[in-house]
Amino acid sequence: MERLKVDIRAMRSGDESMLFFIAEESLHPLALGYGHGERYRPDELVELLARALVYVAEAAGEVAGYVAVERQDDAIAVRCLCVNPAFEARSVAHQLVDWVEGLAFDQRVARLAARVPAGDEPSLRLYRKHEFVARPATDRPETIVLEKRLPTAS
Repeated sequence: MERLKVDIRAMRSGDESMLFFIAEESLHPLALGYGHGERYRPDELVELLARALVYVAEAAGEVAGYVAVERQDDAIAVRCLCVNPAFEARSVAHQLVDWVEGLAFDQRVARLAARVPAGDEPSLRLYRKHEFVARPATDRPETIVLEKRLPTAS
C-alpha cells in the first residue's frame, strides 16, 4: 500500500471512545495472539489515556492511529502506539514515531524508550527502522525494551 500522509494533533475531549475502540480492534487481538490476553487491560488503557500525553494521527477526518507517551526521567516513554486496522501498512506508525522523536528534541530529552512483546516482529521492525536498540526486559522477560539515544542541545 502507498504511504498515507497523516496530520497529528493532541487528543481532544471526546476522542477517548474512538481510541479505546481502536485498541480493542488491534491491541486486544495482538495480546490474545501472543497467549497473553490478560495483558490487555481495558481499565489500564482508560487510565493511560487520562494521564498520558496522547497524540492522534488523522487522515481525511478519520483516526488512523495514536500514540500515548509519558516523561520518564531523561526519556520519553512510548506507552501505547496503536494503528487503526483500516490504516495498517500505510506508514501511520512510522509517522507517529517520528512525531514522538520531534517531541523529544523539543523537550531536549536524552532518549526515547518503548516496550513490546518479544514475539511482536512488526513492532520490533518499526522501532529498529527508527534506530532503537533492543535489550531483554529484566522485570518482564516476555517483553523487549527498546531505546534510542538522542543528541541533546547544551
